[in-house]
Amino acid sequence: MNQMVKLAEIERVAEMLAPYCDGDEQLFHDMMLGESPVDRVAARIWEQVARDTEILAGIKERKAAISERQERLERRVEAGKAAIGEVLRRAKLSKLELPEVTLSVRDGKPKLEITDKDAVPEEFLRWKSEPNKTEINAAFEGKTDLPNWLTLTPARDVVTGRTR
Repeated sequence: MNQMVKLAEIERVAEMLAPYCDGDEQLFHDMMLGESPVDRVAARIWEQVARDTEILAGIKERKAAISERQERLERRVEAGKAAIGEVLRRAKLSKLELPEVTLSVRDGKPKLEITDKDAVPEEFLRWKSEPNKTEINAAFEGKTDLPNWLTLTPARDVVTGRTR
């Protein structure tokens, strides 16, 4: 059955039952479970959320493993290039033509590396500018007259699922 049809059915049942419960939440809850598919619909959606959460955890773990492998391969490529350079230098060749590739070696330039970022003087620093959301939220909380660079999005439900 279509999800929208089930939602419409659940809403229809809720509107029908509400007047009979006179504000008694437990009675309304029990009647909704007996008269509508609310539990089955929510459980089915939750199963998908749980599966997707597990997949995301697996993706995160896989990304970490792939990142490690990428770093190892990058180090291996650099080590291979250094080894080729060593072979060519010892053979006193600046270039070696092979059927698949022409290899060459030349003097590199020294490279500056920063060993302590905190010790770099200010004139050599770049500053990243980004909005301070904490300050913005504090300054505009509860206000309706907002500047043109700021908008208020409608509140969204916060749904949690606690597993047993």
